[in-house]
Amino acid sequence: MMGRYVSILAISLVILAFSGSAASDTILNGTGFYLATGDSYGLSQGYIIKIKSVSNEGSVWLELESDNKIVKSEIINLKGNFTYIKTNRTILSLKVDNIYSGPGDAKLVSFFPVYQYIDPDMPAPRIIEITPVETSYLDNISAPALKQIISEQVIWSAVIILILILFYVIRKLW
Repeated sequence: MMGRYVSILAISLVILAFSGSAASDTILNGTGFYLATGDSYGLSQGYIIKIKSVSNEGSVWLELESDNKIVKSEIINLKGNFTYIKTNRTILSLKVDNIYSGPGDAKLVSFFPVYQYIDPDMPAPRIIEITPVETSYLDNISAPALKQIISEQVIWSAVIILILILFYVIRKLW
């Protein structure tokens, strides 16, 4: 009986180990961005997503380029997904989240969520490590300006004086 539990535990650990390996292939993990009609957005590994046009009915014509070649072109409806799969591997997946209309033909499209995964056929993306800079706790504290404190005190004093004068005048009139 104990051997059965040990084998189930071992299989579970192997499954967990391999399920986490895809996370290291992730370049963009659920982020979002905005593009206006005719604009493009540069992704990692040289991919470029372009908006060719946006219709009044809520569809977006998208093109994905790599090495100055169109690798995918598709018309996506609002809340629809654009997915680029290369050799049985998802490289890019994004959702047309919303379309905003501006003056004339100007439209702004929001994409959320956006997932990009490493393309093994392309050069590896550069990883830039950011080292946090230590700052003292006191550098991050900002006290309110003295002018603001004085002006609040003056306003409250004026309000109290006006209320007292109002009560005095009303009492004299009765």
